[in-house]
Amino acid sequence: MWLRLFVAVMLILMIAPILVMIPLSFSGEVAFNFPPESYSTKWYANFLTNDQWTVGLGRSLTVALFTAIVSTALGIMAALALNKLEFPGKKIFMNAMVAPMIIPVVVVGIAMYHSFAGFKLTNTLIGLVLAHSILAIPIVFVTVLASLKGIDKNLELAALSLGSNHLGAFFKVTLPLIRTSVVASALFAFITSLDEVVVSIFIAGAKTKTLPIVMWENMRTQVDPTIAVVSSLLIVVTAAIFLLAPGITQAGRNAK
Repeated sequence: MWLRLFVAVMLILMIAPILVMIPLSFSGEVAFNFPPESYSTKWYANFLTNDQWTVGLGRSLTVALFTAIVSTALGIMAALALNKLEFPGKKIFMNAMVAPMIIPVVVVGIAMYHSFAGFKLTNTLIGLVLAHSILAIPIVFVTVLASLKGIDKNLELAALSLGSNHLGAFFKVTLPLIRTSVVASALFAFITSLDEVVVSIFIAGAKTKTLPIVMWENMRTQVDPTIAVVSSLLIVVTAAIFLLAPGITQAGRNAK
């Protein structure tokens, strides 16, 4: 009982500062004041009628979607390779896969800028997707690898002995067993891209500003409750994604 109470208190202390942004987004004042003395939806209207915000949001969602697709595919392949194959430098390969999670993000951003600039990938959506994918692949890799470790390899061997090829065995046996971890890792990759600002500052340009960059630039010049609106929307989107994740996974099982 005490453990549950302790966990509940810790969760409240962690979440409460974030949830404060929601009532602030409905403030009728021009500056932050909690609790708000008056309430209004004018800052939501300001967000929806400002092309800088809406274009940034659309661009962020697009980049996040393609990042989730690319990083999930590559992360699954890397996890399968490490789980199934024996090759020289296996430990080095694993360390390289998780390196973007360990190396400071500023260092990663500088390295990406110098690498991408030579291929003219800066200030492009493709460059942003690749940069965000590099950050998201380790999340997919670690999550899927942990799931693969719990699968009985004899199940796939049985499928191969019954005439299936390796690709067919993966889609018919392995993938259904790790579906939950794949969905979870794809959602984590999506959120990682949606919230990424440091690497995006190095890679994006005037024509490819994502929503976090627009937030950063506006906070440097002016601070009004529109920032709270954007923060609230990101909180709601993130929460909705993870609340819907179990339903998406269950729907996939029922369809199967």
